[in-house]
Amino acid sequence: MNRLSAVITLTALLFLVAFASAQQPASSAVPKLINYSGVLKDSGGKILNSITGVTFLIYGQEQGGAPLWMETQNVQPDKHGNYTAQLGSTKLDGMPVELFTSGELRWLALVVNGGEEQPRVLLITVPYAMKAADAETIGGLPPSAFMLAPKNEAAATSAGNAPATPQTASAKSAQPPANPNVTGKGTVDFIPMWDTASDIVNSVMFQKGSQIGVGTTAPASTLDVNGTGSVRDTLTLFPKGTDPTLAISGTAFKVDQTGKVTFITGQKFPGAGTITGVTAGTDLTGGGNGGKITLNLDTTKVPLLAAANVFTNNQAISGGPSTWGLTVSQPNFLAILEQGPESGVGTALEMQTTGTGGMFWQILNTGASASQGANKLNFRNDSAGVDVMTLTASGQVGIGTSSPTATLDVQGNASQARTAGGIVKAMFLFSPFNGGGFPSCYNSTLSGAAATTPPCGFTIIDNFKGDYIIDLGFQIDDRILSATGGASAAFMVAACTDIEGSCQNQALLTPNRVELTNAFINSCGGGGCSFLFFDNKIHLIVY
Repeated sequence: MNRLSAVITLTALLFLVAFASAQQPASSAVPKLINYSGVLKDSGGKILNSITGVTFLIYGQEQGGAPLWMETQNVQPDKHGNYTAQLGSTKLDGMPVELFTSGELRWLALVVNGGEEQPRVLLITVPYAMKAADAETIGGLPPSAFMLAPKNEAAATSAGNAPATPQTASAKSAQPPANPNVTGKGTVDFIPMWDTASDIVNSVMFQKGSQIGVGTTAPASTLDVNGTGSVRDTLTLFPKGTDPTLAISGTAFKVDQTGKVTFITGQKFPGAGTITGVTAGTDLTGGGNGGKITLNLDTTKVPLLAAANVFTNNQAISGGPSTWGLTVSQPNFLAILEQGPESGVGTALEMQTTGTGGMFWQILNTGASASQGANKLNFRNDSAGVDVMTLTASGQVGIGTSSPTATLDVQGNASQARTAGGIVKAMFLFSPFNGGGFPSCYNSTLSGAAATTPPCGFTIIDNFKGDYIIDLGFQIDDRILSATGGASAAFMVAACTDIEGSCQNQALLTPNRVELTNAFINSCGGGGCSFLFFDNKIHLIVY
């Protein structure tokens, strides 16, 4: 509505108010309501046709200044936005007459739904007809507010006698005497109340500047209520600008000027209900803007899990160069459980190294239909399709065969480093010269450097000419011995243990000792051969 039409409409309506007042008996009070009609629009010019909160404000200036009076009503426009409001209808005494008794101009402004204040319109002539009500008052007060003059003063005046004491100018301007029938005392800034028909006391309301406190003498806002409150009907809030409509001090909970609710952390919503306006996030599908909402996993990005978290489709684990691989931590050692049917090939762990020079290895727990046979642990060069090693359920190991027939079954050549001993239990080179010693040796019962550092744990018990007794430190009389030495084939080199019973020095032998003999065949006849013993180096291998 533009300003001119608003002024014309308001003028016509107020004229009707004044006309109605003129038709009433002289004793009737002038109505303290003003009809105001218009077309209800928001700050953007959009016509509104539903119940809307409207604040009416009256100013003493066309621009700026504080409102002299204000009132908020719920206005019901028709479908075209037309409405009529009675200003002052929410107030007990209606419009304050003193707004118009000074003869000064007044402007009316509207605020719709807590929005921006709309342009002010000038109130003309008719509202000032309420000035007529002033004729029923004395200085704006009803006659009942005054006391009759004392009879002696009234009598003296009526008789024409002058008062005993001449009236001064200050006496003429003095305030009327207090009503002696009213008692009570008040406190500064407290709003008083009548507790009886003739007594005034402090109310629970306290005013500090422009702030009013109820139950508090330190109001922190325009209205500060210290205590509970009850609203028996609809409570409509009109936020100012972007200020929250409702907020709870000390928490994140609030309702902003648009009605959006911000909840506190950990907010719980008991009971069942319907959630609307849900959008599916990353790796989810579904959502919607009405009714019951369903969200599902995007199975192209998140694998489906069956009972006990078993993957139902092939999965790939990938990462950067430093994070490739799978790490599983489990304090009870059962880290990865992979299962396969007994009736099938079995369960395999495939390890692939891609790129130049890489190859594929497979560890297979064989099933009934596996080519290696059931219930075996098979190591396979999967790049070449060759089974390298197989372990049976009874503990037999096959190298080059998947069906070993011995504890260790090697199909192919086996080589060993003499310095490492291979499958040899012990070996040494014995020299009887210079008191005897072991220039080189190996003892598998020792570890580290001690196994190959002379004397390797061996001890010389006796060093006879051509006959030597050595203690190896472990039982050797149940093992195979191989002794070699001598300068020519004419020499006989032998190794003898305590179980043979034909050693040269049988009494000195124990299960850990061996007697080495280096003898030269002197001559042989019908009674046998005679020997000559000579010192010489002997090499002994213990298997």
